[in-house]
Amino acid sequence: MNIDWSQLITRDMKEASAAVARLNEVQAQLTSRSEAAATQILRIQDRVETLGYGIDAGVATPQDEAEQQTLAQVLKAWKTYKFMLGNVSRQAGWPLSLDWPEQPMTPEIAAMPERVVDETI
Repeated sequence: MNIDWSQLITRDMKEASAAVARLNEVQAQLTSRSEAAATQILRIQDRVETLGYGIDAGVATPQDEAEQQTLAQVLKAWKTYKFMLGNVSRQAGWPLSLDWPEQPMTPEIAAMPERVVDETI
């Protein structure tokens, strides 16, 4: 009987492979969440600035001013969320046990709706 030792896979090798797979999975999740947060921040920031143009020009309605104030608070929540995502990898349990920050609400912005991705393409 001949044994091909090059085909040997030890428990340590399996555990190391599983650890790498988990790290890759968590890093992909973190990247995805961070990119989504950055997109939301840009979207909200653009609307806040656009409303500010109308306020500065004296043509904004009271509803525009109220929308800007509300969105400014939502923007702050998204920036906080993005910052907290940046610290996820510093958690003691990284990457095995994570406490993901809670994602803020996504505001409805009629003038700038979120892009809908057609997954059938």
